[in-house]
Amino acid sequence: MSLQMCNDTSEAIALEATLGLYLKPASKIKISVQLPKLKTPGQSISSWQLMEKLKTTIRPDQFLYLKALKITSAVIKFEGELETRASCERALARLKAAGGLKLNGFSEWLQIRAAHAASSGPTRHDWDSFFRDARGVDEMKPGERPDTVYLQELPVRWFAEIGKPIKPSERLLQKAFATYGRIRRLEIPVNHETEERTFGKTSSLHSDLLFEAYIQYEEYVEFAMAMDSLRGKKLLYKDADGKVYSADIKVDFDRTNYLSERRIKKREAEAKKANTACVLQLPDVTENVSLAKVQNVQAPIDSSKIQKVDIQQNLMEQKEVENEAKLLLKELLHRAEITERKKEMEKKMKLEKSALKQLDIKTQKKEEIKLKEEKKTREKLIQKEIILKKKLLRNLKAKEQEKIIETREKLRKELAGRRVLKSVLANRTFNSSTFKKNY
Repeated sequence: MSLQMCNDTSEAIALEATLGLYLKPASKIKISVQLPKLKTPGQSISSWQLMEKLKTTIRPDQFLYLKALKITSAVIKFEGELETRASCERALARLKAAGGLKLNGFSEWLQIRAAHAASSGPTRHDWDSFFRDARGVDEMKPGERPDTVYLQELPVRWFAEIGKPIKPSERLLQKAFATYGRIRRLEIPVNHETEERTFGKTSSLHSDLLFEAYIQYEEYVEFAMAMDSLRGKKLLYKDADGKVYSADIKVDFDRTNYLSERRIKKREAEAKKANTACVLQLPDVTENVSLAKVQNVQAPIDSSKIQKVDIQQNLMEQKEVENEAKLLLKELLHRAEITERKKEMEKKMKLEKSALKQLDIKTQKKEEIKLKEEKKTREKLIQKEIILKKKLLRNLKAKEQEKIIETREKLRKELAGRRVLKSVLANRTFNSSTFKKNY
């Protein structure tokens, strides 16, 4: 991995600004160039010539790098990186507008296809399927589930403490990556352990410049957040002079259960064996014995060396016991924290439930009071309606009675006049008849 100067930091996101560490999206594109059939013998197409044509096509933007990924007789595939996403979009637009390349000696135009390169790094589907199909793994144990981020090719100088030997500091690494959540364990493997596995047959200089790290988070959400935010990103470092450098780091999830309890115990046991083997390797005294035999002198047994070996073994055993006690204390503290968190969560849930119950009770009481008030108002309205109806009925009855009385009086008056007339007539007829009888 080669460090590059970063001139445009407009898309940078702070990882840990106090350490000068930032993240930036990697703006990469893939280009495929269709090659024509070579008609004349000895005719060839230079990939370097094609790269120069592609560079001139996207001007004034420039590639940070451009390399050939695959070369066949039919197609050449390139990968290039630009400074920002905006320059990447402009380069794609220019390549699509060009449509093809014209090379000297060829009548046909070479067709171009360009698109954004897929972001490097695993997705949720990758680690979910891996741990689902993995055997001999207990998802309830840390390190045997998706919780550990595996970082490669981190620059040593960016994580080294000032005024100390140039070595990666676990404290600074934890400070940088604790932005995504609480870290349970963090380990930087020693160079001689990872040199063959990670870098292959590389020089010691390369392994001294770069390092790898395992970062285990307490919660799955924190692990997933770290993986999503680091995928497809470049790591930036701003030094004291204000210069910004970028590095392509490799991000993956732990596929070897490196920070699981059994793997840690296995490494500790191997380290103990190596230490005891180094301690028990006494200096070669064969030459001294041979000289003693020649001189007929018996070589005395050095009891002080044996005592030193015993003392060193006792010290190693004490250190082992202390380390085990520390691990047990860490586990107990971690479990106590988990239980306390659970209790706090339960208390919060209980308080929330009680608060909800009280709110429900209050709302019920309010609703009951409202219903009672509504009932009272309805009853009052009904009573008022009844009283009004009674008054209306009384008024109607009174008016009807008045009308009846008026009509009766009229009728009486009319009838009284008629009776008077009839009585007068009757009297006159009676008088005339009597008068005739008399006379």
